[in-house]
Amino acid sequence: MKTYIAPSIKALLGTCALVGGIALSSNAAATNETVIEQASLTNAFEGADTCRNFDPIARYGNELRFQIRRNDSPVGSHVVQFNQGRDGLQVVAQSNIDISFLGFNAYSFAYRSESLWQDDRLAALSVQVNDDGDETEVIAKPDDQGALIVTGPKGEQTLSQEIFPTDHWHCGVLSSTAVLNTITGKANTVDIRASETEMLRTTNGTLRATRFTYDGELETTAWYDADGRWVGLAFEARDGSTITYRCMSCATQTAQKDEE
Repeated sequence: MKTYIAPSIKALLGTCALVGGIALSSNAAATNETVIEQASLTNAFEGADTCRNFDPIARYGNELRFQIRRNDSPVGSHVVQFNQGRDGLQVVAQSNIDISFLGFNAYSFAYRSESLWQDDRLAALSVQVNDDGDETEVIAKPDDQGALIVTGPKGEQTLSQEIFPTDHWHCGVLSSTAVLNTITGKANTVDIRASETEMLRTTNGTLRATRFTYDGELETTAWYDADGRWVGLAFEARDGSTITYRCMSCATQTAQKDEE
């Protein structure tokens, strides 16, 4: 993040907030880890099929909104919109951050992701980022063999359409060992593990959710409720500050509305 209150968003949000399915290394290990992961997801959600054939409009409605906070102070917003079109499910995710210091704008960040989903898989992706004047983009298009050709600021690579991007709204990502980083355009290897359920704060109250921790090339924490809905995000920035996504559109179990 210029006369920085925080570092560049590529360090702050890029690799963490805004990246599915590379095969496990050995058959025995893959079998054991898959069983463990399926058990974790079954315990976290209402059923083993919660994250299969995921319909976000049925789960979220047409929009999912978060307040972005740095060290518990509001600095921006993240909005995901869903539309079922003729060619498939269209998803638009937008983040905007503005940080002021002594009345001046010290840092700004804008992110827009447009993706097309067909048969519960990523079919195409277009991402534009303006990181305080530094503009980059990531484009993913299918080839004739059904793979994704991903072009980003770090070059081009071919990935399976089974991979999930770092948009978080699809809980199918939780059984992945790699994710598509929508800032860099690269696949990040991850180990995602479920913890116990806990009460998570939103802007309108609290709700019960399961904490999922990402380790590996991407480190972050995401929360999902029993219906597999994404309800929160948190990670540590390079300057030691804490970035959180606090849900603004989630149904809560207790009322404790934010005063900001």
